[in-house]
Amino acid sequence: MGKKGGGRVRVKQVGPKMPATINPLADLAIPPEEMIHLPVQPDSNSGFLFWPMSETFIMTYDKFSAIYPNYLDSNKTTKLGRRIAVKDAVPEPTIQDIHEALVSLNIRHVIQPHKGYSRDATARWFNNGRALVDLKGAAEKGVLGMGADGAFDLDDAIPELNEEDEQRKNGSGVSKKHLLRQLAHIISGLPGRQRRLEEKARKALAEEAEKPQVAPSNVVTAAGNRKKKGKKSKK
Repeated sequence: MGKKGGGRVRVKQVGPKMPATINPLADLAIPPEEMIHLPVQPDSNSGFLFWPMSETFIMTYDKFSAIYPNYLDSNKTTKLGRRIAVKDAVPEPTIQDIHEALVSLNIRHVIQPHKGYSRDATARWFNNGRALVDLKGAAEKGVLGMGADGAFDLDDAIPELNEEDEQRKNGSGVSKKHLLRQLAHIISGLPGRQRRLEEKARKALAEEAEKPQVAPSNVVTAAGNRKKKGKKSKK
């Protein structure tokens, strides 16, 4: 039904108006209260902690060496980053543990809490963080030795070197692995770490106790009472 006027035709709609938008999959949409919302990953270049704090604005750390918790974790394989032997490592060290150990050794370092070890996908979510350590300062304090050629041992591709091999490689026998072993030894006795592990063990026991106990069933299935059918042998 149109009205003619001025050379133009105006169409008039008859009947109910259709909705502006129709979503045929609206009934299949997940309600907002049932949706899974992943936490937002913080910026990896934020939240740095400098030690000593008096050098927060003057410390130059571009030549510091990185230490990840994976380097000291006895639960990790060498492919996931462990750099020392299992007997020298500790289970589940955190970046806070490494920070406290470095402070006890009076070694300059920078804590980057939102960094993660690239070979371990879980490191960015469950045990993230890394420490940038002043190896030169550690050598001057006698914590980290320097090789005969005046260089530090930064080649950690083979984590299971024995002491004789390290001495032949570095001249002094003290390397970055020696520092990692010292850190692991200090971390194993930290009071804060021990309290954390005890709290974790208590929570695990509480969760195990809350699980419903399944009573053993005495019902015999029908298949168990059913006799096998077969042809009778002729006598």
